[in-house]
Amino acid sequence: MDAPPIREAVIVPEPGDPLRPVAREPLLVRTILALQRGGIERCAVVEPLPLPADPRIHCHLARVPGAAADALRLIVGSATVIDPALVRDLQARARPGRAFVVENDGVRVRVVPGSAVASNGGVRVHSSAGTLLEAGNPGLETALLRALENPRDGYLDRLVHRRLSRPLTRLLLRTPASPNVVTVAGIVLGIAGGLLLARPGLLGLVAAIGLLVASGVVDCSDGELARLRFAESRLGHWLDIVGDTFVHVAILAGIALRIGRAGAVPAWPVLVLLLLGVAAAFAVITWSDATEERRRRVTGWENRVLDGVLSPLTTRDWHVFPLGFALAGRLDVLVPAAAVGAHGFWMVTLVILLRALRRSGV
Repeated sequence: MDAPPIREAVIVPEPGDPLRPVAREPLLVRTILALQRGGIERCAVVEPLPLPADPRIHCHLARVPGAAADALRLIVGSATVIDPALVRDLQARARPGRAFVVENDGVRVRVVPGSAVASNGGVRVHSSAGTLLEAGNPGLETALLRALENPRDGYLDRLVHRRLSRPLTRLLLRTPASPNVVTVAGIVLGIAGGLLLARPGLLGLVAAIGLLVASGVVDCSDGELARLRFAESRLGHWLDIVGDTFVHVAILAGIALRIGRAGAVPAWPVLVLLLLGVAAAFAVITWSDATEERRRRVTGWENRVLDGVLSPLTTRDWHVFPLGFALAGRLDVLVPAAAVGAHGFWMVTLVILLRALRRSGV
């Protein structure tokens, strides 16, 4: 990959405590971590600001800016709250020798060549991504949460889970609860909801739906909490994957038991057809994700459909279909309908993916 155009940041003193907590993290530490996530490799922390010691900080910390006069540097105040999305947006706008300023609500950051570090000049530009606020701003938490949009979210996450997870995350920020503990709680709720689908009657079904929605909300909240605290971990990543798998298996087990009790078990050829369709859909979506960077070299409607319409359908959105059939009392047609739908899905996805790859020359 090409080196980022801005590789050094300078953090300058401003009034106020540089270690004041923001989302339970010292402001100076989270500023350095946000810069690091945005591709910054060296941070000059100007005295009298302290040099923080935190195992998550991997960029080089120094007391003075580097010597290169033509290198672009990002100037940030110690009372300014930024996030990685803003830093990446500044990286995308940066051009050699070009000085510019981004300002919001009286707070500003500057990108300047090294020879102009002490100047206040630069073209004023508007940033369309990320957070830029003063640490004492009353709307800070809301802004940070709003900036945590996940492009991989499915429709159900966008319409329901994210709307409920943000208030929950704000509450969790005031507790010592770790993201991994929240993840485990979401897994437990999801497994309980999936298995409760086996209970006959409308009451059991409604309770199962409630638990599954709660599981989705908590699952969104754990990621928000981890990103706000810069507490993502390999363990958390695998907990998410394994937990989602357990929840999916619990849902399928609950549905299978419910169908069996209703005497509507499908014939084995239908089950084989469904299995093949699911495997093909998984393979095509995996291929689409693996080639995303290459196929996006050329713009077109194909990428918008693949990433914005078809890929989200492979998330928790599929929960809606079995629950809908269960509410309608027609679980007897669920498996045949799913078998036909899975094959239709992977065929359409494959055609669009091949078009996108052909346009990009891959």
